[in-house]
Amino acid sequence: MLHALQFVGGLVLLLFGGRLVVWASVHAARRLGVSPLVVGLTLVAWGTSAPELALNLVSALKGRGELALGNVVGANICNLGLVLGLCALIRPLQVQERLIRVEIWLTAILLPVLAKLALLSGFAQWAAGLMLSVFVVYSAWTIFAALRESHELAAIGPSEWTGGEIAPAEPPAAWWLIVVGLLGGVGMLSLGGSLASDAASGMALALGIPPAIVGVTIVSIGTTLPEAITCVLAVRKGQTDLAMGNAIGSCLFNAGAIFGLTGLLAPPEPDGTMLVPMIYMALLAIALIPISRGSDRLVSRVEGGLLLASYASFLALSAWAATSS
Repeated sequence: MLHALQFVGGLVLLLFGGRLVVWASVHAARRLGVSPLVVGLTLVAWGTSAPELALNLVSALKGRGELALGNVVGANICNLGLVLGLCALIRPLQVQERLIRVEIWLTAILLPVLAKLALLSGFAQWAAGLMLSVFVVYSAWTIFAALRESHELAAIGPSEWTGGEIAPAEPPAAWWLIVVGLLGGVGMLSLGGSLASDAASGMALALGIPPAIVGVTIVSIGTTLPEAITCVLAVRKGQTDLAMGNAIGSCLFNAGAIFGLTGLLAPPEPDGTMLVPMIYMALLAIALIPISRGSDRLVSRVEGGLLLASYASFLALSAWAATSS
């Protein structure tokens, strides 16, 4: 019971800390005159993955590489199965051309590669460095392209990058509020990550469940809440492209930045319990290609239901594996 309360408390700190970091980052960008487009493609998308980053870095620093790996894999499965599936059930998701050309193909390549590398005997830091390098190159290209696009928008108007709309921005907050928000958010993320990591490790030990299974289920669901909430709210407001971008972008951030950094700090040992989650993650990523390239370029409600069903079957298999271990 104590571990469960500690875990919930850690998640609460992660969620509120993540929101503070996103808020402070957005207002700092506005103060500095950075394009709202760049903010949406970088700071906000990365900010919603801040809970995963905080928990994984703490876990890696404490030598819990398996828990960190489980969280990355579970968060990606949650984004592709639960979040996209739920959003598509609420409203069919329009797939923008840019996602088809770049992010979806990159996700369909990067996640299976991550699965293969993580299951290799003698997994090494070079693999984590490779994933991180790919993400850095992709991020640099995204920022460059977004800056170029923002200049073009001034001359030709909205484009597919913004879904055809540019919402008016609220006035930026004062600098002292931004600094307080950023420091407070980082502090909450650090404390929340430590509490959640310790609690998850304690629960796994008490129940006799492999830490990787705890990370791929309970921990990943908790740390994916910011993405889920953001995507559902976006879909309810009709911003389906924002929901798609957030879910796919979070997967890339998880695989490249989070796994890359934590893998450099604490390379996980090959774990047979991760075979099924790795297969699910790879198949869901590959399934994005035929889903997104349909004639209507929509993730329909039927496809959303299938994504949700796949996530439910994954949870059922994980529960069976946990009870039989």
